[in-house]
Amino acid sequence: MSTTPRRRTATALAATAAATLLALTGCASGSAHAGTGAAVRTASASPTGYTVVAPATLRPGDPVPAPTGTVVLTVSGRVTGGADVPLDLATIERMGLVEYSVDDKQAEGHRVTFRGVLLRDLLAVVGAGGAKTLHTLAINDYGVDIPASDARDYPTMLATSVDGQRMSVERYGPTRIVYPTSTYDLDPVTYDPRWIWQLKSIEVE
Repeated sequence: MSTTPRRRTATALAATAAATLLALTGCASGSAHAGTGAAVRTASASPTGYTVVAPATLRPGDPVPAPTGTVVLTVSGRVTGGADVPLDLATIERMGLVEYSVDDKQAEGHRVTFRGVLLRDLLAVVGAGGAKTLHTLAINDYGVDIPASDARDYPTMLATSVDGQRMSVERYGPTRIVYPTSTYDLDPVTYDPRWIWQLKSIEVE
C-alpha cells in the first residue's frame, strides 16, 4: 500500500525534473539565439553610424597636394596658411572614405547609400579644426550656413558618390552635404536646408 504513493511521488518528481530540464534547455537555447542575434545586429550596424570603406592616406598636418584633376570644391577662410584650398575628387577621397544609407527624400526621393568623407576629417586636413561656422555655397549660388558643431557632433558627410556612382551636376553633385538621419533623430525643419548639393565652396569662419 505504501509503495504506490512513493512510486507516484518518484514519477512526479521525475516528470518535474524533466520539465525543469526542458525549460532550462529552452531558456539556454533562447538566450544563445538572442545573443547571436544581438551580435549580428551589432556587427551589421556600426555604433558610429557609418562604415569605413577606405582609411585615410591624407591626414591632418600633411601638405594638401595641388589638384591634378577638376577642382570640385574650394575651402577658404580660417584654414592653415589662410589661402584658398582647391580640391579635386581624388584628394578629397584620400581623407578616408565612409558610407551609410539614408532616405534622401529631397533629391533622390528614396533610400540610397552615400559614400564620401566625414566633414570633420576634411576640416581637420585643411587646418580648420577650430571652425565655428561653415558658409557653404552651391553652383547655383544657393547658400546656407552650417554650424561647425554639426561636423563634430554627427558623422556629417561630404558625399562624392551615391549608390556606387559618381554624382554629376544633374544628379546633385559632384559633392554634397549629407546628414545621418537614419541613425540620429534630426529635426527636418532645422537640418533639411543644410543638405546642400552641387556644393562648390566652403568658407570657414
